[in-house]
Amino acid sequence: MANKDFREIQVSSSLLVVIFLGVLALGVFIFLLGVSVGKKQVRLTSPTQVVAQQIPEPLKEPRVEPTPAESGAARTDQLAAAGTPTGSPAAPKTTVKESTVKTAPEKPKTAAPKAPAAGSGLYYVQVAATTDKAQAAALADRYRKQGYPAVVTDPRPADTKTWYRVRLGGYASRDRAVDLLAKLNAAAGKRTDYRVVQD
Repeated sequence: MANKDFREIQVSSSLLVVIFLGVLALGVFIFLLGVSVGKKQVRLTSPTQVVAQQIPEPLKEPRVEPTPAESGAARTDQLAAAGTPTGSPAAPKTTVKESTVKTAPEKPKTAAPKAPAAGSGLYYVQVAATTDKAQAAALADRYRKQGYPAVVTDPRPADTKTWYRVRLGGYASRDRAVDLLAKLNAAAGKRTDYRVVQD
């Protein structure tokens, strides 16, 4: 049998140190890359912080004057309360002074608007995401009082936690949602964490 030649690879100690340092540097680079990707992922999935804004008081609605028909009805009621028959000829026409009754109209109680079903294609500005449904509803009410169309979306089935998202808008055009975001940033006096999302 013929002897097989074996070749031995010899590595000097200085080359071994260089290889070790290269492997160590590569490991540190991969570790730091993983940390930065993890931070971005946490930032995307974490709830948006709510920026407290001073909410102006709601505008008071003007009082409504009664119509002539209502004034006549009030005068008839006053005459009846005084015991004077309204249809008799003896009833004086000017004995009861008409008073102007001013009443504020009752605001109709409307339920909070529901967010359209997912996949509607509308654009919104998401201002908050919270696990507390009552907190989300209260925040949406504050924005509605400021005149913004606010909705609270129900949690998605894919969510790992139950998130209620507060969104403003519902625009067919992305430009309108971007304009609203710029308006909210200007009102806050700084760049907020709000973002434009499409349903």
